[in-house]
Amino acid sequence: PGRETLFALYQNQPNPFDGETMIGFNLPEAAQATLTITDVDGKLLRIVRLDGVQGYNAVVISRNDLPAGVLRYTLQAGEHIATRQMILVE
Repeated sequence: PGRETLFALYQNQPNPFDGETMIGFNLPEAAQATLTITDVDGKLLRIVRLDGVQGYNAVVISRNDLPAGVLRYTLQAGEHIATRQMILVE
């Protein structure tokens, strides 16, 4: 019993960012999660796979080779999927 944890993908912090940013998400149960980052045209830029725990998780993304501009990030865990946008500045 207790409060059910819902699937949620949160806005990255900080946003816009120039060095690194943190993306937080909630999982209803522990699961393998895949975070993909694409540009607005859908070109795949990065894939991060992680073992998510039930409840709150966070992953830090560093700019490395990511291009400046509007990027999309999508989290998939089990049948759950969500997408948000973030802005990377020069």
